[in-house]
Amino acid sequence: MNNAPQTANSFWLYMLSNDTFQGPLYLGDTTDLTGRMVEHLKGERRDFAHYHKLEKLVYFESWSDPNKFAARLRRVRNWPRDMRILLIESLNPDWDELTGKLFDSMGMDKQELLKRSA
Repeated sequence: MNNAPQTANSFWLYMLSNDTFQGPLYLGDTTDLTGRMVEHLKGERRDFAHYHKLEKLVYFESWSDPNKFAARLRRVRNWPRDMRILLIESLNPDWDELTGKLFDSMGMDKQELLKRSA
């Protein structure tokens, strides 16, 4: 796992939640995590996360090898909820919102990015 800045060959696995600890979790994958988060935050995606108002990025990991990423994604998708919670809490024990940290690490301002993509 690598939480390094995005590159052209990045594959991202991420999890979204809401402010309710016992609420639903969304497991997603993308090659552009910042772009995907903008879509989630602006409500452009009509998916499980949208309908359950899951906009809080609580976990993400990046992979450069597509085969290792696909294997990891299959593995995590088959995990029960409690295993996914353990994964989140291993790196984010307080369930902090990580979108700001993600954008900051890439030199982007979250509010400015949301305005520009309007």
